Amino acid sequence: MLISESVWRALTEAGVALVPTGADRAEMRYGKARATLTVIASPTPLTPSAVAASISRHPNPCLVIVPAATVAVRQAIAAAGWSWLVDTGQKVTGVLCLDGERVVLRPPVETTKRSATRGRVPWGTFTLVRRLIQHPYVTQQELAAIVGISQPRVSQALASLAGRDLVHRTSRGWIVRDVDEAIRWWLSTYPGPGGISTHWFGLEPVVEQARTVVEAFAATADATHVVVSGDVAADIIAPWHAPTRAILYAHTGLELAAAGFVPAGEEEATLELIVPRDPGLWPPSGKTPPGIPLVDPLQILWDVKRSPGPDSDEAAQRVWDVLRREHHGRRCAA
Repeated sequence: MLISESVWRALTEAGVALVPTGADRAEMRYGKARATLTVIASPTPLTPSAVAASISRHPNPCLVIVPAATVAVRQAIAAAGWSWLVDTGQKVTGVLCLDGERVVLRPPVETTKRSATRGRVPWGTFTLVRRLIQHPYVTQQELAAIVGISQPRVSQALASLAGRDLVHRTSRGWIVRDVDEAIRWWLSTYPGPGGISTHWFGLEPVVEQARTVVEAFAATADATHVVVSGDVAADIIAPWHAPTRAILYAHTGLELAAAGFVPAGEEEATLELIVPRDPGLWPPSGKTPPGIPLVDPLQILWDVKRSPGPDSDEAAQRVWDVLRREHHGRRCAA
């Protein structure tokens, strides 16, 4: 197949609609932008000369899908105004050129590692979308208070989001136009929490590991804020599968060897502890329940989607469904 399941899933999650118009052509839509592209899928990497030959044979814009691409190959494709995707079978990256709109697809984990060198991240905008999903019909003044940014910055962010048809203002305040579309945009655009991650291995069930770390933080002198995400949080709000890894966010790190953990590589880890840059993933003040405190719901969804579990997609869909139901419930009650 020219369009693999992984490419289809990546396009869907990025908010790109694909409609086949032939055996090797497809119309792609992103917002108001759309373009019909010839799909060129190669099972092996291409050379710059092979790209040049393809360009000479195809007068119309194309989408090139390869398992790997050098910088020179990507530049040659981009120079022709074409689109490209690298599909490794596990991750999909690339750039789509659709009617003047440039859509970038990148794996969240890789983006997180690079975010510190890519300039300032608009954390306020990402937090604003989080809060609009949780609090429909709010004014700019209220958003400034719950997001923690100035009213001029709120106004600027709302204008940008409204330009993408993600939010609009009503007589009762601002709301997201479509909660599913807002979540898709957030997931495809969010660069990850940033910051520093440490990975640990423990022998206890993953839920107990998370509880142990929460208690360890509670016993510290400053009792720093810590919240739980990923599989453990998803199992609390939308049970689906047995958690395979605990993910926790904290304001500061903590040496966990005394709590029975040993440092581990990312693949072997049963627990990931992150000190993030993103200020918006913390639940609003006073909203942290007793027991196992949970991170912001959108962060749970993002972390579940990058979970190594075999049924992470199903678990993520359960969390997504909860977000949708809660949003519509608040919207009806407002």
